[in-house]
Amino acid sequence: MFRVGLLCILACSVVSIQSFSLLEETYVSDCLASNNISHAEFQELIDRSSEEDDIENTEWRYKCLIHCLAEKGSLLDSNGYLDVERIDQLEPVSDELRAILYDCKKVYDQEEDLCEYAFRMVICVTDSFESDEVTEAMKNTNKLNE
Repeated sequence: MFRVGLLCILACSVVSIQSFSLLEETYVSDCLASNNISHAEFQELIDRSSEEDDIENTEWRYKCLIHCLAEKGSLLDSNGYLDVERIDQLEPVSDELRAILYDCKKVYDQEEDLCEYAFRMVICVTDSFESDEVTEAMKNTNKLNE
């Protein structure tokens, strides 16, 4: 159901909460290098994002890429966990997104491996949005059928 490329794109967009600049491009390059991922591999991952991938078999280096991007984007607290207030300061988030972030944090903030934590948080947020979209679509369909 999930696509690793899509998750990495989401992680990159989280880093780009601030206006996109050369500095953020450097973040991506630094994180790719520190996780031994070439630009070509990353582009291939993005290009494959429309294909189904087995999310549970995601390579560790891609999980660590997500944590690195969040760290470089100053989205984490001093313990390496997502800092919702910091994100809200950088770019105000909707009440819905804030609730989703806090719900996901409740589930995953005990994870000791920070790469796994970042990866699971992105999956949780993505799952929550997909669930909300499905729920909303069902509500709209039911209204049409009334």
